[in-house]
Amino acid sequence: MAIHTENAGQDDAPTIIFIHGSGGSSATWFMQLKGLSDNYHVVAVDLNGHGKSQDRAEENTTESYLSDIEEIVRCYTRPVICGHSMGGMLAQLFALRYPDLISGIILVGTGARLRVASFIFEAIDNNFEEYVQGAGNFMFYEDTSKELIEASKKEIRNCKPSIIKRDFVACSEFDIMDKVSELSLPALIIVGEQDIMTPVKYSKYLRDNIPNSTMHVIEKAGHSVMLEQPREFNAYVKDWMKTLS
Repeated sequence: MAIHTENAGQDDAPTIIFIHGSGGSSATWFMQLKGLSDNYHVVAVDLNGHGKSQDRAEENTTESYLSDIEEIVRCYTRPVICGHSMGGMLAQLFALRYPDLISGIILVGTGARLRVASFIFEAIDNNFEEYVQGAGNFMFYEDTSKELIEASKKEIRNCKPSIIKRDFVACSEFDIMDKVSELSLPALIIVGEQDIMTPVKYSKYLRDNIPNSTMHVIEKAGHSVMLEQPREFNAYVKDWMKTLS
């Protein structure tokens, strides 16, 4: 099955594959498609059931998404994979399973464990619009533009509640706190200073336990740090990518 991707940059440039979080899509990375394409081949993925990729509705959500990522990764020679939130979970699992297929990982607003509060599931089941409004409040720093927040809400509404729920179930079942030190690849860790969904302490745990890791905390940013502070985010990615060559 073909997984939809958005692509930018030159085909012969180093490749970065971007993986969205729960209920997201390739649109999560539009500021990276614009801001990194001068230097890199940027590939933003729609996991199955998200964006323009058809839903496979497989029983094991995590395995289904890892298969999506493998399909894309094998199109390139040792790309870097970058994941946000649930995407960061998938990036870690992929790096543990297929370290020889990639050259590094970028972990954004994520952790080695991603427990999801019960009220989120209740909102998705009983009042989806309440969930959408809450996500708009919790995903961004307080001074984020209303336009960006509304665009994010629109993206959430484009994803079926059942798919968002299965994403969060997969996150809630994820826990590799005892395995994350086995990650042998270079890792860049980025988190918003005001991230209340995956707080800075989550990223510090990753930094302290992944042997070859670098961490940056970006001020005036929340969970959607790559959208809130794209220039600073992209600058850290560029600087780190240079260390891999």
